[in-house]
Amino acid sequence: MTDLRLLGVYAHPDDESYATGGTLARYARSGVEVHVCTVTDGASGSVEPAPGESVQPADLVQLRHQELLCAVGVLGAQLWTLNYRDSGMEGTPENHHPDSLYQADLDRVARDLVRLIRRVRPHVMITHDPTGGYYHPDHIRVNHAVNRAWPRAGDAGAYPELAAEGLAPWQPSRLYYLVLARSTLRWRLLVLRLLGRNPRRFGRQGDIDLTRLGLPDDQIQVKLDVSGTVDLKLQASACHRSQGGESRLWPRFLRRRFLRYEYYVQAQPPGAAKQHDLFNGVRYAPPDLV
Repeated sequence: MTDLRLLGVYAHPDDESYATGGTLARYARSGVEVHVCTVTDGASGSVEPAPGESVQPADLVQLRHQELLCAVGVLGAQLWTLNYRDSGMEGTPENHHPDSLYQADLDRVARDLVRLIRRVRPHVMITHDPTGGYYHPDHIRVNHAVNRAWPRAGDAGAYPELAAEGLAPWQPSRLYYLVLARSTLRWRLLVLRLLGRNPRRFGRQGDIDLTRLGLPDDQIQVKLDVSGTVDLKLQASACHRSQGGESRLWPRFLRRRFLRYEYYVQAQPPGAAKQHDLFNGVRYAPPDLV
């Protein structure tokens, strides 16, 4: 065991697998204590039932939670949930639901995250980038909440009620944003066009313009090789059956090529050089020395 801890904070059930499943599995297999926090319940996800199945909207939250438990188990992580309501895509009626993350007070969400950070005491955190990857409002909202929580997690004066819960301040060493490299995206766009698919109308609802996405490679600090855990990533993704599970769009050899690396920008502390490990230079600090 390494005595190091990793916390990934995501908007929805399935983000942990589709976006960073290789990363989570790689570090869990190396002995890092891996934690997953899912902020919303996934209630607005579209349902793709198996043949012969019928999934009612009222059952979707419980179904997605069971799928999330399956995926996190495959990845070797521990699960935490905050249970805000899924806000749906930008401009949909779900944005206005009073229990949605879209409508939630950001200080309240940040406090919930600070509580979790102080409980888990991670050395490294990962979350969505400021664009949410594909401009999903819940992804963007999670990014804002994590950035508000980041300096407060180690501030003894922030949220004094947490001290009464026995939660001492804890400042993680690193915060990374998960991103899509533009070089990888170019190959995906090419294959989609060869398959006759419109990359401007991607996704199960045709509401994602892939040509707007991706970050130039020279702005990315970490190109993480997860080739050794691609199969675990695909197994975890397959747990999310209601959301499509393991994608069959790409031939297997292309899936393995496209999924070999996962990419990160180091948000905190800023100004990092390129590296190949999220924990590069991070050292374990016993609680009584922090």
